[in-house]
Amino acid sequence: GAAVVFWVAGFDIIYACQDYDFDRQQKLWSVPAVVGVRTALWLAACSHAVMVLCLAALPFFFAGFDWLYWCGIILVALLLIYEHVLVRPNDLRRVNEAFFHVNAVVSVGLLIIGIVDIWLL
Repeated sequence: GAAVVFWVAGFDIIYACQDYDFDRQQKLWSVPAVVGVRTALWLAACSHAVMVLCLAALPFFFAGFDWLYWCGIILVALLLIYEHVLVRPNDLRRVNEAFFHVNAVVSVGLLIIGIVDIWLL
């Protein structure tokens, strides 16, 4: 549950950076409009780091996770790092790639790895 909350918060903040100018003009209280794009991207990275920590904590509370799950967490962490490399405060052109493509791989990949790890290992 918490991992999903922090994952969604992170990628939602990244996506909201595209609307920075509009949000400021319309006096909307989006994260980027309030703190700026650079700080918003930093907060998104922090949110994604907490997500990875939540995923890493699961095996300590629930039995049944094996080595494949840990490989999945490493893969997710690397994909999230890649997502943050794609989007720069002064260049938001690749937000859609980061938002749609990377998160699709993260969600489907983690699901498949989790199922295989629990049911087959």
